[in-house]
Order: sequence, then structure tokens, then C-alpha cells
Amino acid sequence: AAPAIRTIAAAPAVAAVRTVAAAPVITKAAPLVAAARAAVPTVTSSQFHSQDEDKNYAFGYSNINSARQESGNALTGVTGSYSDGFRTYNYVADGFGFRHV
Repeated sequence: AAPAIRTIAAAPAVAAVRTVAAAPVITKAAPLVAAARAAVPTVTSSQFHSQDEDKNYAFGYSNINSARQESGNALTGVTGSYSDGFRTYNYVADGFGFRHV
């Protein structure tokens, strides 16, 4: 007997191919970061003091908030100034008392 021949029909072709657009690619530049440097505080204050055997003296300081300086001796009185950061006040303290000048 002759072998049976069986014919298989080809699968039908897809009439319409549905294509999906690719999602848009959003590229963001990496944020620019400056080189990190350690914050080094600057010296914004100073102070001094001096004195001799004749009882003359001088002292003072200065910083970002205020300043003061004074000089004089035990016999004649003192002169000086101080500042609150906005205004400077000059003064004298002698035999007539303390007063702003």
C-alpha cells in the first residue's frame, strides 16, 4: 500500500503588524558638583595687651561683633573706644569722671 500523503496548509499570514513606538529616552545631565573643599575659618578676631613698670598699659580686642581698645595709666586716667559693630564710642576716664568724647 502506498503511504498516505498528508498536506498541511501554511498558517495564514498576519495581515497587520502592530508596532509600538519606543518610549522616549530622557537623558539628564548629571549635576555638576564643585570639588568639595573643607571650610577653613578665617581669623576674624585679635587681641593685645601691654604694660610697663610705670603703670602705663594698653589693651584691646576686635572680632566680627565688637571691638574695644583702651590705654592709659593709674595717674592720668584712660582713653579708649568700643564698638558694638554699628557705631564706635570714644571715651575718657580721668579726674573729671567717665565721659564720651
